Amino acid sequence: MKRKALIGALCAVAMWPAAGHAELEIEEIPNVATLPADYPTDWIFVADGNFNAMIDGKVILMDIASENRNYKGSFGAAMFGAFLQSKDGKELYVGETFYSRGTYGEKTDVLVILDKENLAPVDEIILPGAKRGQFMPQKGAMQQTNDGKFVLVFNFTPAASVSVIDIAARKIVNEIPTPGCSMIYPTGKRGFATMCGNGTMLSLVLDDDGKVAEKSTTESFNNIDDNAMFMKMGMIDGVAYFPTFLGDVVPVDLSGKAAKNLPAWSLIPEEDKAKNWRPGGWYLVADDKNGHLYVLVHEDGVEGSHKNGGSEVWVYDVKKKKRVQRIKLDTWGISIEVTNTKKPMLAVVNAEFKLDVYDAASGKFIRNISVNDAGTPFIMYAVEENQ
Repeated sequence: MKRKALIGALCAVAMWPAAGHAELEIEEIPNVATLPADYPTDWIFVADGNFNAMIDGKVILMDIASENRNYKGSFGAAMFGAFLQSKDGKELYVGETFYSRGTYGEKTDVLVILDKENLAPVDEIILPGAKRGQFMPQKGAMQQTNDGKFVLVFNFTPAASVSVIDIAARKIVNEIPTPGCSMIYPTGKRGFATMCGNGTMLSLVLDDDGKVAEKSTTESFNNIDDNAMFMKMGMIDGVAYFPTFLGDVVPVDLSGKAAKNLPAWSLIPEEDKAKNWRPGGWYLVADDKNGHLYVLVHEDGVEGSHKNGGSEVWVYDVKKKKRVQRIKLDTWGISIEVTNTKKPMLAVVNAEFKLDVYDAASGKFIRNISVNDAGTPFIMYAVEENQ
């Protein structure tokens, strides 16, 4: 009887799917999902340098507000690729580098244009001379003029220059030497500034053809020997805020044709100076639409600790020049970014190369997200408004 009962039970289980449930429909292949043309502003782009195989670097689009299904898609950013969202919100740009034999051979630099709904290349512009700057991801390595006409690519061989690309015409129209100066910070309607090794900033205004129409240089204000400015900044109302190694912030007005440095002020309240708090990390600064500046900091700072990351993120009201919040991190942070949502979220690349997400207003930890098992994310880009 026991044997007959077992056989009967097995038969019932075998018949159950057919009797109680319809078979799943056969899925069509290929089956490619598309993204919305306008991304939600609680999504961010995460640049994964992929240190285990840098020829396969990526930019990953992630929803950090969701409890699951955070991954939305990805696209290539080979060999320390540079990434940029277009000013009009319609395209994505990636500066990439390839070798004809994979890891060696003829080097080719390319500006790839991708569509947003499929994350697929729709065009490319070859960047001649194998000059594109390759280094740890920097937002200043590729920018667009504020009027959207030109995409600017920083070159470094180690001779420094900037390639000017008419993005509508899909062609390079100029290459501007910038000896001794690095990175690109858009100014005014159609210009850019660059940070120079002698402590000055060089400003260039471009004409309709991408040629230099105006040129000016500030006095030296970056104290490179004793309290250097980081090359990273937060941007609020046309003013760039550059932290310094020892804990000041240097505002630079970029709203006009030429960069104009404003009086520096301290990021470290008097009560915290005894513990020698300092800024540190890779991309250690961010901003939000409420006029707040976010800076990653660590205590017991020493010479050279400016790359170490930090245990806290301090938040400042830049108009009052005052710290208004300190967020203690669950895990040591390397880089930070803040979403462009009405209620901002703070994203932190932590020391385990995962993303920690916090409520920026309260500092409350929300969730931890894995980018991928072997990912080495170092920099994030908040989805811009009206994208």
